[in-house]
Amino acid sequence: MQYGSIGWSVGATLGYAQATPDKRVIACIGDGSFQVTVQDVSTMIRNGQNSIIFLINNGGYTIEVEIHDGPYNVIKNWNYTGLVDALHNGEGKCWTVKVKTEEELVEAIKNSGPKKDCLCFIEVFLHKDDTSKELLEWGSRVSAANNRPPNPR
Repeated sequence: MQYGSIGWSVGATLGYAQATPDKRVIACIGDGSFQVTVQDVSTMIRNGQNSIIFLINNGGYTIEVEIHDGPYNVIKNWNYTGLVDALHNGEGKCWTVKVKTEEELVEAIKNSGPKKDCLCFIEVFLHKDDTSKELLEWGSRVSAANNRPPNPR
């Protein structure tokens, strides 16, 4: 059976930023993945990390829809910037913003650049079907692999 690693990216961002404090980590994290390990953001803020996180809010597990669709792939939408603000709670340095248009995204990227001493969290709203051709192809390949009988040994 083949699978992706939903939830891996938040902890990986934390670990990479902690191991390389002289670099700025930029992460693109899906909303479903983020819900699995969101508490790591608290540690990022506590440790003064300055990563830029783009939270892709498309309302579900898009890759899972491509592999095996079902109602379980639609997740409860959260106020992600509100949650990160709550984890921040006035302690440490953190900046959050929601973007819904290309223009807002460009502005958010420009604004995050000078904020080199804080965690920047940019929630990007996308339509649930807004995905790349490569993701669709990968999902089809994984689906086909998962639907074949096991290889007896």
